[in-house]
Amino acid sequence: MLITVLMIILGSVPLQPFSQPASQELFNLESTVLELANRSTYVLGPGDIVSVVVEGGSSQILLSAGVSPWMQCTVGGDGYLSVSGIGAVNVNGITIDEAQISLQRKASGYYPSIHVTLSLIEPRMLRVNVGGMINQPGTYQLTALNRVSDAVLMAGGISTFGSRRGTMYSDCGDTLCIDLNIHPGSVSFVSNPFLTNNAGIIIHVCENPVYLLSTANAMETRELQPLDDFESLLARMGGVSGNISLLDCRIIRDETRIPVWDQEEGFLSTELLPGDTIIFVSLKDSIMVGGAVGVPGSVPYNPESTVRDYIVSAGGPVNMAGSGITVHRNGREAELDENVEDSHLLPGDVVNVNYNWFNRNSVLISLVTSVISIGITIYAISN
Repeated sequence: MLITVLMIILGSVPLQPFSQPASQELFNLESTVLELANRSTYVLGPGDIVSVVVEGGSSQILLSAGVSPWMQCTVGGDGYLSVSGIGAVNVNGITIDEAQISLQRKASGYYPSIHVTLSLIEPRMLRVNVGGMINQPGTYQLTALNRVSDAVLMAGGISTFGSRRGTMYSDCGDTLCIDLNIHPGSVSFVSNPFLTNNAGIIIHVCENPVYLLSTANAMETRELQPLDDFESLLARMGGVSGNISLLDCRIIRDETRIPVWDQEEGFLSTELLPGDTIIFVSLKDSIMVGGAVGVPGSVPYNPESTVRDYIVSAGGPVNMAGSGITVHRNGREAELDENVEDSHLLPGDVVNVNYNWFNRNSVLISLVTSVISIGITIYAISN
């Protein structure tokens, strides 16, 4: 009878907001703005820690019933979320939005004018087994917010001859396909499911492989799809790190070197075959300055800078510097149309400031001086 009277009173009397500290209001605001997970896709389970917020605060009557303006709750091992003053609702296997609807329905049965909001504070921990073509197979601890790609990264990444495809076996017997190739339209993984507790991830061996070799001598393999060419493979890879010179990249097939880029036509549509090797050549984004300068070494490339600017950036000419400056490009002396000091360079060029004649020939001068000195000494002794 007392509960019935209390519900009638709550239904007829507007709830007066209970004042809460400014810090609590700020926390509520951050909980709304900084959502950890997608509310419509994240599936709750035992171990998830959530917050329950009563919008507008709690009245004195709600407080006396055990309903606070902000409550932190943990989903129990049975999948039920128990909220003080409201009761328990089963949230196992449903999304945050669906759980909020269930909790709201439960709360409205006791307090008709109440409105609650449910948010994830901390995801549950999971144990995942990662194996197959992985650098460091084993069991790893992650959270329910992590996906297969996170587990693969934690396990040291895919090994040299591993595919980007595999299988995830869930604890309940479900089998999910994994495809960590990049979808060109969305620039995201083709199939990168969320992890489940005690799931097993197996990365397959690469079939129909093409071998990729960078200038850093790092080799990896990629699985070819029908009618793949260099451009489509590059799109599925999501690009290549570094400043790549497409003009210098080559497909190695038997003893033939096939270009992948034409200065006028762009990408060349040469179909890739299993066993091909693609060499990626990086374009250096710096200028090497050496010789008679204050601080010889690498200077960052700037398309607006001239040879004179790079020399100044390297500390400027020293006292022993001569008047000559040479620029080498791809191992050969570059043919510059204008005055060398006013010329604009290309990434990877090497600038050398020549020493003056006396410093360039110091060894020869020292040798000649020594010979003359010895000759004078012998002449003096013989006479």
